[in-house]
Amino acid sequence: MSTPAQEPAALSAEAAFEQRVARIETLLAELSHSNDPMLERATREVLSTVLELHRRGLERVLELAAREDSVREALARDSRVSAMLLLHGLHPVSLGERVKRTVEILRERFPGKVESVEAEVQGGGAVMVRIVPAASACGSTRKAVHKDFEDALASAVPDADSVSVQLTEAAPALIQLRLKKAAEPEQRAGGSR
Repeated sequence: MSTPAQEPAALSAEAAFEQRVARIETLLAELSHSNDPMLERATREVLSTVLELHRRGLERVLELAAREDSVREALARDSRVSAMLLLHGLHPVSLGERVKRTVEILRERFPGKVESVEAEVQGGGAVMVRIVPAASACGSTRKAVHKDFEDALASAVPDADSVSVQLTEAAPALIQLRLKKAAEPEQRAGGSR
């Protein structure tokens, strides 16, 4: 059990790690502008080999985890492990299933505010989500729904080729009109001939 004094240290360590990860892109960009192409090639080769080592190790972990659904699900739910699995193309939960789960969670978050949601994963990995807000949903609620769906899907399926979230209006309700039968011409003129 962590004490309150340990929690800021853990957050600080996490923030420091995130900064180091972000720094990798900067360093790689600097290498690409280096005057020494051999240094760039060697660095990229080392990085590629380390990533391949990690991919192979993770692949083996997943083989072992496949024996237990609960272990595989726990690995997929852990944000750090999930990010590594996605990086290596090894995530145990399919793109379509992750979209489905995310949409279900978001529907529950907005009871009475969302009339319907349709999600589709197209062949190339493009995710299309169409949301019909409830007629009673105000403008700020509609914006919140849109933003929450975009943010949650970006987090759940960063490996998707694209994610499109669209708010649409419900089709207007059909109103059935009853037409009165037109009166006979002589009845309209007073009823006598």
